[in-house]
Amino acid sequence: MDDRFYRAFEDRYRGSRELISQRLEIYLPFLFPLKAIYQDLPVLDLGCGRGEWLELLGREGYAPSGVDLDDGMLEACGVLGLPARKDDALGALRSLPDNSLIAVTGFHIAEHIPFPVLQELVAEALRVLRPAGLLILETPNAESVVVGTNSFYLDPTHERPLPNLLLSFLTEHTGFTRSKIVRLQESPELRDENSPLGVWEVLSGTSPDYAVVAQKQAQPELLASFNSVFDEAYGVPLDQLAVRYDQALERRFSGLEGDMAISLADNRSMMDSYVNAMETVKSLQAEQLRLMQERCADSIAKASADASSKVRDANAKVSEAIARANALQVELNSSLSNAHNWYVRATGYEEQLIAIRKSTSWRITAPLRFLVRALLWPFRSTRSTSRQFLGEGVVHAQLWLARRPAIQRPLMSVLKRTPWLTAKLRTLYRSSVNLDPAPVESDPLHGVIDHAPLTQRGRAIEAALRDAMTKGRN
Repeated sequence: MDDRFYRAFEDRYRGSRELISQRLEIYLPFLFPLKAIYQDLPVLDLGCGRGEWLELLGREGYAPSGVDLDDGMLEACGVLGLPARKDDALGALRSLPDNSLIAVTGFHIAEHIPFPVLQELVAEALRVLRPAGLLILETPNAESVVVGTNSFYLDPTHERPLPNLLLSFLTEHTGFTRSKIVRLQESPELRDENSPLGVWEVLSGTSPDYAVVAQKQAQPELLASFNSVFDEAYGVPLDQLAVRYDQALERRFSGLEGDMAISLADNRSMMDSYVNAMETVKSLQAEQLRLMQERCADSIAKASADASSKVRDANAKVSEAIARANALQVELNSSLSNAHNWYVRATGYEEQLIAIRKSTSWRITAPLRFLVRALLWPFRSTRSTSRQFLGEGVVHAQLWLARRPAIQRPLMSVLKRTPWLTAKLRTLYRSSVNLDPAPVESDPLHGVIDHAPLTQRGRAIEAALRDAMTKGRN
């Protein structure tokens, strides 16, 4: 991690030098009896940081020294002339001889190192301490809900929270004769047991930091001078806040119960008055109900008579409608029967027609039917152009047959046997020439003139020939 980043991080969240020095003064009573036991007072501070503890110890007459790995922190110590050097905590302890220090301190370093390393650090501290010497390790208090779930993880170099029971057990298991959990930095108001508590105070009011102060074995008379500081209670634990909160709630509920008892007594008299008033209201309601029932009985009798008359009329109309419906049903059944018969017949005809169309005779006469349809098509057509075309064809056919008697005689014999076809041909012929039959004339030179109807072009040619013949005679 960038040293400049972590230095700026600690400057923002650690606090001022004055604040840190004031907080560290709580450990001086633990060190004070050592002055009466030893002449020299060497103390090693692991992770000394900006040197607040070194400065305080020097002012109190101790011989402190510190180690740290952060160059920026060591530079700050150097500016103040504090005895600090660059080294890691475990290496600095290993370099010291046995029974060479009266105290080993480490403020907020335990949570930065892995637990196996912490175990070795505690063991080395026990080795270098003199009898009755002290190990002081301060760390964030995971007992606080806010610290254990939030603020502890604000520092990215933290390993994991260390519960106070774990750190205390570690020192005792390593060989220290006794240890004391010192809770720190709680709000002064929460130390008063009569101060009001809310849920937030329970969650965040527990001491945010704690320290384990462990002491090395010594003669009983030497340890006795430390009993007062080891017997004192420090800080505010979570269970104590929870009990105080429950007691406060119980007192509030007790007060509420008393108020409710007074209110119930007052309400009882009000309820008696209310019951009396309700009895009066019920009697009035019963009288009103009786009057309404009498009026309703009269109205119901009148309405019943009117309804009976209307029901009789309606029944008569319904009977008439039912009779009509029955008659219509009879007619409908008859119609459906007839329709069914017609349907059966049509189905039979359709089956017969399908059988005829599948027969051999129907397939053999197919060409003849086609020829008849072709002959009849012009007579059924309503188009004037088709009729005119066929009419002209009849005229030309007549002229052609007149010059071929051998064909004309048998054809005329067939036409006489089919009067309807003769009538149709005559109709086409008249519609095409639009003339009545002209009388037969006699030409002195050539005899009888054939006045068979001609086409329009034929009539024009005939008129021109007559004019030419008339001019030739004149």
